[in-house]
Amino acid sequence: MTAIIYFGEMLVASLLAIALLAISRLPMSSDAVLFAGGVIAWTLAEYIAHRFVLHGFAPTEHRLHHANPDEAVITIFWQIWICFALVHLIAGGAFVAGALVAYTWYLFVHHCAHHGPDKLPLPLLKHHRSHHRFATRNYGVSTTLWDHVFGTMLR
Repeated sequence: MTAIIYFGEMLVASLLAIALLAISRLPMSSDAVLFAGGVIAWTLAEYIAHRFVLHGFAPTEHRLHHANPDEAVITIFWQIWICFALVHLIAGGAFVAGALVAYTWYLFVHHCAHHGPDKLPLPLLKHHRSHHRFATRNYGVSTTLWDHVFGTMLR
């Protein structure tokens, strides 16, 4: 069931990203810049939400995930999809397409970290596993970039 939810959401996000790029009326160079901005923005938003929301303001559900990391995560976070819609109104389709592709990578990495570790690049797997052991470090899931930038990388 977990794989169906994760990969179903990955499929929807990917198809939506393709559709948003296909209907864009901007020049390809503008779309490329906005797309890259969306990827970067997603990774930063993921880091901030994980560090300050899931480990700060609203830790109850996330604490359960840390206590049972191999337990199925079958929640689709509708809040993320509302944010994608709002960002689309502000920044446009190409930006959201980049964020959706980065979100798809996040879903893949997080699912594989718990249910298919042999499918992940070893540094990302080690990074995520260290986070589960030391919950005050390694907040990035899809990238280690922001942990380096903000000094939360476990050394």
